[in-house]
Amino acid sequence: MKHKRIPQKIDELVYGTSISPDGCKILELEKNKHYSLAYGELAKEERTKLHKMEMKELYYIIEGTGKITVNDKEKEITERDVIIVPENAEQKLENTGNKTLKFLMIVNPPYELEKESILE
Repeated sequence: MKHKRIPQKIDELVYGTSISPDGCKILELEKNKHYSLAYGELAKEERTKLHKMEMKELYYIIEGTGKITVNDKEKEITERDVIIVPENAEQKLENTGNKTLKFLMIVNPPYELEKESILE
């Protein structure tokens, strides 16, 4: 069994915290041959760069409000929303609220840096 706890604020961590190529703060929680699971945050008024991945991605919104754009279709998002992004879809995520947007990302097959393309 593995056990990890998501921190109150990702800034409190040093080890294991990074900025993804698209500009999101992420903490990878699990990665195996089937999927990867990461926790992400966007501060107020932050957004990711337009990007696409060769993998499928599922977002679960933990806290906050925002907007996701997938292949030029925009959708407002809030706590408890689940968004499924197909492979090779152009996507970006934006925090439109007054507090940090917190979310989980499940990627299948597992996330690999070389399979993500930044489009802007």
